[in-house]
Amino acid sequence: MNKCKKCKETIDSHRAHLGYSECVECSTIKKYSSHTIYPHKTGGYIQPVSEEQSENLNRLDRRGVSGNKAAKGIVADKSWDRFLENYLNPSPPKKKYIPKPATNIYIPIKEAMKEALDKYDTYGYNAACELTQSLYSDDKISLMQKSKIINELSNIQMMPVKQRKFIRKLQNKS
Repeated sequence: MNKCKKCKETIDSHRAHLGYSECVECSTIKKYSSHTIYPHKTGGYIQPVSEEQSENLNRLDRRGVSGNKAAKGIVADKSWDRFLENYLNPSPPKKKYIPKPATNIYIPIKEAMKEALDKYDTYGYNAACELTQSLYSDDKISLMQKSKIINELSNIQMMPVKQRKFIRKLQNKS
């Protein structure tokens, strides 16, 4: 009934119904493969393509599901073998890091405050703030000292002129 053109064996009826005239062994047509397409996050569908096209599409697709991707982790860099080797033959322990003691000694807050206020009296608020910032940048005062000095300068700047003069007289007396 349905015979193969090349080997004269009987062809399966399903194969003959699809229009093939050769048996599976004699056929030169390659088996179909698939490529999964995801138009959204979910709900992907399968597109039948040739094996070569499937490999190329999986290579290009960022969600490709082929098994040809490079291994990652333990398998790729043989970290398990490295771990086992280190476990069986441990190296001597590394020396502990001991931080150096702080060598920068800050100037006293009263001295820095006096210097900033003197600068404020002669050159104004902006110059005093710049001086405070330069003291902090040069590691002569700490961040806490800088913020206290800036707060004091801001408070003095916000006062009316008469009140400012009165407070400066009190500070100079003491």
